[in-house]
Amino acid sequence: MKFLEYNAWMFHQHRIIKAICLLLLLFITEETLRTYVWYDHDFVRPSPRTPGLSVNFTGFDNVSGVNYYLVPNVIHIIRFNKKTFDFVDVVCLRAAYRAQKPDKFVIHTNEKEFEGKYWLKLQTWPDLFRRIEIKYRAPPTKIFGQSLSKDWQLHHGSDIERVRILIEYGGIWMDNDVYIVQNLDRYRKFEMVLNWDENQFLATQLYLAHKDARFLPLYLETYRQYRSNLWYYNAGERPTQEILYKHPELIHRVKNLFGADTSLSYNLYNKKNWTEWRNQHAIHLLFNHRSYMHKENYQKYPVLDEKTILDYKQTFGEMAREAYFSE
Repeated sequence: MKFLEYNAWMFHQHRIIKAICLLLLLFITEETLRTYVWYDHDFVRPSPRTPGLSVNFTGFDNVSGVNYYLVPNVIHIIRFNKKTFDFVDVVCLRAAYRAQKPDKFVIHTNEKEFEGKYWLKLQTWPDLFRRIEIKYRAPPTKIFGQSLSKDWQLHHGSDIERVRILIEYGGIWMDNDVYIVQNLDRYRKFEMVLNWDENQFLATQLYLAHKDARFLPLYLETYRQYRSNLWYYNAGERPTQEILYKHPELIHRVKNLFGADTSLSYNLYNKKNWTEWRNQHAIHLLFNHRSYMHKENYQKYPVLDEKTILDYKQTFGEMAREAYFSE
């Protein structure tokens, strides 16, 4: 009799333990199994809720991408030796905010703090300003033991650091004079995205990348043969020839829509009512190159700010007013 009672008690305890284990499994599995999806015999794809998790992109299709977000909705900007912002800096931040609504703008800088009227102006847009995060980052002076160009140290250093930043964090890299026209979420579903126009080298003004994108470390490795005397060799020419010509599958290629073609700037500063700018997904303004690329226009309008832009009839005037003065 005692034997039967003991067996019944053991059976009851076993059922309780099984029930507890089942509850634990249901609790853990809900989030844990959602984190990875079986893909090509490897756990490689993160959940739509967790863009930026570690991923093995072997065999990934950068033509069609996936139906969820891989790239964090974070915009990275570098400001080396720049304590103040100018009008165009603020216009581009506002345009990016309005089009993309990033979770954060991360400003990587070697400045301890920012100042000036445009930094104060940014604070008048509280929803934008609360998204700004400042991270200290010193500009590099060497790459793989090779000293950077004395004349172009900050420019070449920025080219290098934008790749390192994306390897570290992933997200959206944007030059200070890039105007985001349309929402870029459609590109966050790829391993890495960049502008590579036909018969051109890759453009560096706008990248979207997961931190594990295969192209990024290969890109950095091309700097082992650094040519300090050439402006664009390591940033654009060499990685295009050494990597993308051989392995275009490593990136999602965008042609024309990121506004990298320098001829576009003619329409911005010399044409009125050029409505096609709205068809671009982004535009590189090349604002600091106006003095020699568009001399006549520059001589007539050497300063463009929140006052002079009100009477500026060319296309950039419309773009700037829309970003700066709209709610």
